[in-house]
Amino acid sequence: MNRFVSICRSGVALMLLMTLSPVVQTAEHIINAQATKFSPLFVFIEPGDTVGWTQMVGHDSQAMADLIPEGAEPWHLRLGLNGNVTLDVEGVYIYKCTPHYSQGMVAAIVVGKATNLEQIKQNAKGMSKRVVAKLLKADWPADRLMGRN
Repeated sequence: MNRFVSICRSGVALMLLMTLSPVVQTAEHIINAQATKFSPLFVFIEPGDTVGWTQMVGHDSQAMADLIPEGAEPWHLRLGLNGNVTLDVEGVYIYKCTPHYSQGMVAAIVVGKATNLEQIKQNAKGMSKRVVAKLLKADWPADRLMGRN
């Protein structure tokens, strides 16, 4: 009987601990490569969320090193392979398809608040400047508007 009571107490303690512990929920967001564009063009996510790229035959996904937040790790998903990246650092990330960059295959991910938006506006050139201009005109979630004007 004492063993049964001990097991029940342990179970109750474990359930209580699980309900009181902060639960971090992350999400996965999918971006499709379509001819010479990424769809959607912009993704708004939370830190710790994962972004996955699909339909990547003939495409890659590469973070543009001078157009991501300071302290963030740039990525380069190989040509023709689906893949995913988990983003933890808040800010705007501009990425491209290397073979189709000159055709405007550039897009953006906003993780949390756009903490580096001024840097992005200053550093963007060529096709990346066009996607930044579109990003500035896009409908943003109200909690992401930091530095946008």
